[in-house]
Amino acid sequence: MRIGNKGQGAMEYLMTYGWAILVVMIVGVVLWQLGIFGGGPGAVNTAHGFSKIKVLEPSIKFDATADVLNFSVVNGAGTPITITAVTASGDCTAITLADTSLIAGETTWVSAATCSNLNSGDPFTVTLSITYQQKVATGTVSHTESGVIRGTAE
Repeated sequence: MRIGNKGQGAMEYLMTYGWAILVVMIVGVVLWQLGIFGGGPGAVNTAHGFSKIKVLEPSIKFDATADVLNFSVVNGAGTPITITAVTASGDCTAITLADTSLIAGETTWVSAATCSNLNSGDPFTVTLSITYQQKVATGTVSHTESGVIRGTAE
């Protein structure tokens, strides 16, 4: 009795369909990460792209009645920093935040006005650029963090 031919046929079947399933899964994950499946009513607010200065996702709130976006950022750099500028584009453009010094792990509130006239339940997207100076040794180094905040207006 020859089992080799049956084993080869089974392996070819698994490889063909395995690759197809893997490609579908990768496309699904990429679409999910791009936010294609989110943004509807009741969607969770998210912040992507930030590494050292992080936007705390539970703090993100777009108030549709006042057209204001509020959120908090935390210093995840591990050393004292001073935020010198925050710029935004997308559904909000004006950011209110004076030079703010933060020690490691400290948070501060950021408010964005001049936002689009969104109704409650509408999705929003705001691209942020946060410029800060980090204290290192005897001097400071300037860095810029960029990321995107997405969510649903309340």
